[in-house]
Amino acid sequence: MKKLSLFMAVVLFALVVSSVTTQAQAQTRSSKYLVSYTASLSKGNRSGEILVRLSVRATKSLPKIGALKIDIYRTSGDHAASIQGNTSNGLLSPNGGAMYSCTYTYHGIPTVSYYAVVTVCAGTATQYDTRAVKTSVVQAPR
Repeated sequence: MKKLSLFMAVVLFALVVSSVTTQAQAQTRSSKYLVSYTASLSKGNRSGEILVRLSVRATKSLPKIGALKIDIYRTSGDHAASIQGNTSNGLLSPNGGAMYSCTYTYHGIPTVSYYAVVTVCAGTATQYDTRAVKTSVVQAPR
C-alpha cells in the first residue's frame, strides 16, 4: 500500500510540474498579433545620416502594423531623438497588411555613435501588441 501511495504521489508531482512548465513557455512566446520583427541601424550615404530599418510580420492582415516609435540614443546614454510612428513618415503602413518593412532616415551628428530602441506593433486600431527592439551601435558617417 505504501509503494502504491508513493507511486501515485510521484506521478501527481510529475503532472503538476509538466503543466506549470508548459504554461510558462506559452506565456513567454505568445503574441496575439506579432509573428516576427527586426530592427537595425546602418550608415547612410551622407554626412551624419543613419538608416533605421525595420520589418514586422503579423499573424494575419491587420490595419495597424509597423513602428509606433523610434528612440535614438548616443552611446553615452544621452537621448538624441524620439520619432513617433505614423503613416506620413512611413513608420506605420498606410494600408495595413500581414507584413511591413521600411527604412527611416535619421540625421545625426557626423562621427557620433548611435543606437536605437524601436517599438514595433501589429494589431487593430485599438488593440495591438508591441515589442521593443534595441539595435546595435553605428557611427554616423563624416
